[in-house]
Amino acid sequence: MFKFAIISAAATALSVSALAGPILNIQITVDGNLSTTIQEGQLTVFNDYSYIGSSGDGFPGTSWVVGWDIVSDLADRSFVTNGLTIANLGSATKRFNILLDIPGTLPVASGTPTWQYFGNLGGTLTSNSSAASTLSSIGTNPLWQGLRGGTSPGTNSQLMQHSTFTSPGSMSSLIPSVSITAYSVVGGTGTNLGYEFQFDLSAQSLVSFSGNWGAYVPTPGAWTLCAISGIIIKRRRRLN
Repeated sequence: MFKFAIISAAATALSVSALAGPILNIQITVDGNLSTTIQEGQLTVFNDYSYIGSSGDGFPGTSWVVGWDIVSDLADRSFVTNGLTIANLGSATKRFNILLDIPGTLPVASGTPTWQYFGNLGGTLTSNSSAASTLSSIGTNPLWQGLRGGTSPGTNSQLMQHSTFTSPGSMSSLIPSVSITAYSVVGGTGTNLGYEFQFDLSAQSLVSFSGNWGAYVPTPGAWTLCAISGIIIKRRRRLN
């Protein structure tokens, strides 16, 4: 019995809001085959935007599924969360590249602002067979990197290079959470925020990621707002 109840059995089903919000663009490449999904954000009571949906390579003969449950706030706090669940239902290791991008207007500061970047990533790896599961980064590429304007604003936004995680057969194992070393960049590199995953996932395996990525112009209390936003996100996910 596969342990991915949060992913719809109809792999191509999407959750689309009636309220127009920033457009999420997800590009999913599996073993060199690209699929693209766009989705409007749904305004929440927290005054940010929520995106929930899933995509796969067909039904009922599905060999992979990617589900997302993410939040964006491109106002004062300027963050996007890492909320992805990826299932390899096939009989061989698959290579995933997942690129996410959300346009928006980041906070305006006088003169040339200095942006402070922050983020973290953790997760769970699950084996859905008697064989062990493996998740690994690809070559020298980071398993995850935060993006602004479609590019990485600095090497500190890259996490889990040269990384391999395993889970015993029919069991789940934690992927320990790691945080980027906060760093500053003078000037802007575009208003879009997003991130990119690149990894190999073994057959009959499922991996879930959580965390956040964001930027802000340091002002009194700005970091406190970012910390509070992370607490709210975690609390809301527990309630859900």
